[in-house]
Amino acid sequence: MARHTQERRRQLVVNKPLQGRLILSMALWPAVALAGIAVLTAVYCSRAMDEASANDTELPNLAPLFYTVLAFELIAAIYLMVNSLKISHRVAGPVYRLCKCLERIRGGDLAFTVSLRDGDHLTEIRDELNKLLDWLNMNPPPNCITRVMAASQAASGEAPKPNAEHTAKSAAEAIDATASANAQIDVEPTTQRDDDSA
Repeated sequence: MARHTQERRRQLVVNKPLQGRLILSMALWPAVALAGIAVLTAVYCSRAMDEASANDTELPNLAPLFYTVLAFELIAAIYLMVNSLKISHRVAGPVYRLCKCLERIRGGDLAFTVSLRDGDHLTEIRDELNKLLDWLNMNPPPNCITRVMAASQAASGEAPKPNAEHTAKSAAEAIDATASANAQIDVEPTTQRDDDSA
C-alpha cells in the first residue's frame, strides 16, 4: 500500500492539450448517445402522459421509470467522464516521462533506465527505450555518460562526466560508428502514405 501511494502522481492533469483530446475522443460519441437517449425518453414519457391525460387514465409507473432512466444516464455520464480522465492520465503521464527520458538521452546521459508506474500505458515504448539504452551503454557514442561510468564515478565521489576517450573521437569516427550501428539495427524505411501527401 505504501508503494502504491508513493507511486501516485501528484497532478491529475499532466498534459492538458493531450488529455483534452483523449477525453474528447473517448467520451464525445457516448455522451451524445446518452443525451439522445435522454431526449427520446423524455419525449416518449411526455407523449405517454399526454395520451393518458386525454383518456383520463393514470400511469403511476411512468414517472419512476423516467427518473430511473434519467438517473442511470446521469451516472453513466459521470462514470464515462471520470474513466476517460483516468485513462488519459495513464497515457499523458507516460508520454511526459518518455519525453523527459528522450531529453536526457539527447543531453548525453545514458546512465538510467526508463520506469513507469503500475497501470500506465505505453509500456511497449518503455521496453524498447530501455533496450535502446542498454545498447547505447554497450556502444556509447562520444560525450555520453554511461551507467558504468556513472557508477564508478559515484563510487569515487566524482560528479559524472563523459569519458575522455570518447570525447577525443573525431567526427569521422562518430559518423562511422553511427553507420555501423544503423547497419546492425534492422529497421525498415518509412514511407509516406498517399493520403498524407494531399
